[in-house]
Amino acid sequence: MQYEYNIVQFTAQLKGGILGAKGESIESQFQKFVNGNTIDNWEYYRMDTVHAYVKAGCLATIFGRKDEVVYQDVAVFRREKK
Repeated sequence: MQYEYNIVQFTAQLKGGILGAKGESIESQFQKFVNGNTIDNWEYYRMDTVHAYVKAGCLATIFGRKDEVVYQDVAVFRREKK
């Protein structure tokens, strides 16, 4: 069976507070995200983390910024190729 894939960035949002995080739970946010992306026969397949190496530019380096690695969570959806 052959599939085509759709990869979508996901970042949950939490609000900090005196007694801890407030707002909609990560689980609820993710459930809405998945349900919103499973139209047109796409099915949720898995979650991955993508690493990107970001090299500081000349001006940023002058002000002490270093190269860094950033991480981004992406959800992978798939469906059968037609």
